[in-house]
Parts: sequence; structure tokens; C-alpha cells
Amino acid sequence: MNFAAALTRPEVDALSDPDRTYSDAANALEHIPASADEHPGDTVFEKSLRIKNTLDEYEENARKEPSWNVLAVLTNSEYRLWCLNAETPMRHNPFLTHWVEASQRLDKESAEGKLNTNTFSTPNGGITTADILEVRVEWIKRLLPNKDVKEFLHSTPRELHDAFVKRGLKKAFNIQTYIQMLEEEGIYDKTPEPKVATWTRMQEHPRDNASKQWKSDMLQKLKEQPDTAVQELTHLPLELSYLDFLTTLLTDRTLQSLSIDPAPVITTYIQHSLRLAEQMAGPPTDATVDGHTDGPLDRSSIWEYGKEAQSRAVRLLLLFIKSLIRKELLGTEVLYFEIQEICVRYVWIKEVRDFRSWVEEGIGEEHVRES
Repeated sequence: MNFAAALTRPEVDALSDPDRTYSDAANALEHIPASADEHPGDTVFEKSLRIKNTLDEYEENARKEPSWNVLAVLTNSEYRLWCLNAETPMRHNPFLTHWVEASQRLDKESAEGKLNTNTFSTPNGGITTADILEVRVEWIKRLLPNKDVKEFLHSTPRELHDAFVKRGLKKAFNIQTYIQMLEEEGIYDKTPEPKVATWTRMQEHPRDNASKQWKSDMLQKLKEQPDTAVQELTHLPLELSYLDFLTTLLTDRTLQSLSIDPAPVITTYIQHSLRLAEQMAGPPTDATVDGHTDGPLDRSSIWEYGKEAQSRAVRLLLLFIKSLIRKELLGTEVLYFEIQEICVRYVWIKEVRDFRSWVEEGIGEEHVRES
């Protein structure tokens, strides 16, 4: 899987008409001809990830070149992301952090934009960046509680702008409700940071620039303190942002350029992630409830327990491994024991059985060893 994959051009085109209703845009997206479908086997998570990456891209477009088409792509994408994950309880929704962080960020930027018209205005009376931010955040505030979404499904992005910006139709919204969910699930944990220094989203107000700073610091540490850096890399939490960073290190051959063998780094990280997944089977014991453990595994990286949480973690790890194989960043002979452990221990997960078949058919490597 390509963690940086975004919506394809036909998919973006289906969502970019500011005068097409949200229900019609969703229908157009669903009925893109099979010949134009570049990702026919995508899972719900993979589809969601491509939408999330498109949202990030078009948020930047909204700042640089605001337009009605950008507004349409952003608001339609938020609706599609919500639809794909609507069956998941909100507190367990993998994209809840996205909506909470976007809501906080866009609210702030929209308010600043109204005071800074030189930066946030466009010529010829076109839609402004501040307007786009305001419409998008108001739309998110209606998607999260799922109370009056249907009211706007037959509206267009342009009509949403008219309602939220021109007529000032605002939604009473308490972001703290959703922040509390994240805190209760441990995602916004206020406990002291673990001994191994890692960047996590367990902050009161996560910011993109903090993540960029962490990456910059890690790259510098790899040059100056490679042993310490490798230790931290192999103990990162099992989260999409870290998997993306590790994939980038391999794709750019950063580790090789610093004379660091990437194979043991990745296999050790996968083993660490498997131990995290194993711990998810049940809640912490009395000895670990305060966040401390007697062994090397830090439970502060775990915020969910039970089969469902464990299954989600394993599926995410599988996507990472499959991406490594497909991109030929590491071969199955390097990952052999990790693959075997996953396929034996988690055979009850459908995606694991599918993955085993995929490997045994030789898609990743023609010379896969028989189990």
C-alpha cells in the first residue's frame, strides 16, 4: 500500500463541482467506470486514507489558490470520509483525531483570516481562503454528531457557503466532547512521556509543525547519534504517521546512506508492534495500570483493548508489510519470521488469511519459502 496515495483524477473530478449536491457527488463517485478505477481492491481503510491525503493536499490549495472547486473537493471529501467510517463508534473511529484537530485548526485560521484580508482574500470577488475554512469547519461540526447531515445532502457546496458564511448559520458545537473521547481512549494522554523519546499525538493541541520538527530532529539524530535514533525508531507506536515515516526512510535510502542496515530496524519495529498487539488482548494488570511495566514494553503506547482493537492494529501492520514488499523495499525472505508469526498467531483475522494467500502466491517474492 502506498501511504501517500490520494484520490485519482476521476475521483477528484466527481467531487469538484460546487453546483452539484453532496448526494449527487457521492453517487457520481460510487459510479466511476471500472476501467477508470485505479484502486479496485481498496479496503475501507485504504479508501479513507486516500481521502485523508487528498484533504491535506487541498487544504494547502485552499491557502494558496482558493476556489469554488477547492471548496467542493474539501467538503465532499469530508462527507465521503464520514460515510466510509459511519458504522464505527465515534470514540473508536480512526479519523476522529483528524476531525478534532481540523476543527480546532480551521476555527483558529478562519478567525485569523477574517482579520487579515490581505492574506486571505482573492481577486475579483472570488471565494476567500477564510470562507473555505469556515464552511469546512462548520460542515465538520455537523458531520460529527450526525444530527442534521441529511438536511444538507441536497445542498451544493455553493449553497453551504451561502448558509454558513453569508447567512451566518452556525452550529452549537462542543469540541470538548470529542476531545474527552480521545482522552478516555488514551489517544490524548496526559501522562508523562515514555523513557524512549517519541513523537505522539498525546497533546492537548497537536500541531503539524511539531510533527515536522520531530522528523527533522530524528533525521539529525540518525546522523549524530545513530544508536540512540535506531532504538527510538524500533520502539515507535503502531500508528499511520510513524509507518509513513519509516517507509519514507527506506524509500529515500536514508538509512543506507548513513551506513545503517534497514532490515534489522524494520524487523525489530515489527516485533515491537506485534508485542503491542499481543498486549491489546486484555487490559493492563494492576501492576501496569499506572503506565509502568516490569518489562521493556511500554503500555503507554496502547489506548485500546479487546479483539476489535487488536484486529485493527494487526491490519495496519499488514498494510505496512505489504507496502514494503510491493515497493521491493524489503523482501519476504527478510520478513519471513515476522510474516509467519502474524499468520499463525492471528489466523482468525480475515485480512491475515488473505495476506498469507497473497504471499504464498508469490506476489511479493517468487521465492517465498514454504511454511
